[in-house]
Amino acid sequence: MIEEVLMPVDTRDLLDELCGVKSQESLLTVLKRWAERYSIFEIVRLQGFTAKEMENLHPAAYREELLRKHGEWLITTLKEIRSARPKDDGTMNFEEYSEFMEHVIENVSRVEESAERDALVLHTLCAIYKIFIAKAPVHMVGTPFPGGFRVQKIGEEYFCPVKEKQKDVPGALCRFCVAKQL
Repeated sequence: MIEEVLMPVDTRDLLDELCGVKSQESLLTVLKRWAERYSIFEIVRLQGFTAKEMENLHPAAYREELLRKHGEWLITTLKEIRSARPKDDGTMNFEEYSEFMEHVIENVSRVEESAERDALVLHTLCAIYKIFIAKAPVHMVGTPFPGGFRVQKIGEEYFCPVKEKQKDVPGALCRFCVAKQL
């Protein structure tokens, strides 16, 4: 399926590698290798793209907090990926992972603009780590949503205020997220 889609070689190589993993350990190895490619300058460039995409969100205080939380999520997740070790149980739902990768390939294939595609690929790397390795939600605890709601952790479970409303939105990763509806 990947070869049918026009995309840069690096993106195609990454997706091929991600589709070929056979264990949680091999997934982590691929994620680490690709996460190491992102310099702080590249992260700042992609954050600039994200800020531009968010410029129409209102009120301004919400937009600024969301952008700050998003930047924190990127940096924190890349650090986690770079230092992560495979989990003791190493279990991974490969049927769900396969569905996730089909979803990602479909999303990436729709993007023509390079900055948007680059940001999507970076976010995908982080999301894969959060969902399939860390077993954590895509959005970090405290991420704000309209109406003053936030992603929360109660006990050992994560809760999201918009999961049910967003799980069928094209491009959204909510249906794969470990968070439950708040």
